[in-house]
Amino acid sequence: MKIRMGFITNSSSTNFLIISKEELTEDYLLEKLGFVKGGLLEKQGRQLCNSIIEAIDGGLRYYSFDTPNYETIKEVFGDKAAILYEKNRNHYTYWGYTSSDDPPITQFFTTDSFEIEDKDFYLNGRSCVW
Repeated sequence: MKIRMGFITNSSSTNFLIISKEELTEDYLLEKLGFVKGGLLEKQGRQLCNSIIEAIDGGLRYYSFDTPNYETIKEVFGDKAAILYEKNRNHYTYWGYTSSDDPPITQFFTTDSFEIEDKDFYLNGRSCVW
């Protein structure tokens, strides 16, 4: 039998990478995540957008990289994300992580891996830690 001493958690998290032609704002992210202004889920969408924006300053979970660059993005998010980063060096690049300890809509965001790819926006949430 193994006995674990110290801090134990069952929380999960998702590291995310955003490459965007426009600076990240709540309204811009709301649109890119597919929420509709005035729609039934706008309030929850805005809460998710704010959680993502607030998480940007927190760095990545389980990695000690300071800033995104080709090599760090490749290690965490894979070749495709690193290539997109290189092709879009004139775009804004953000990264951070969300947690299952966050508000419910952000917990939902955290529970699966995903990608959103548009001509001027890329979100990679494929680095999940359970």
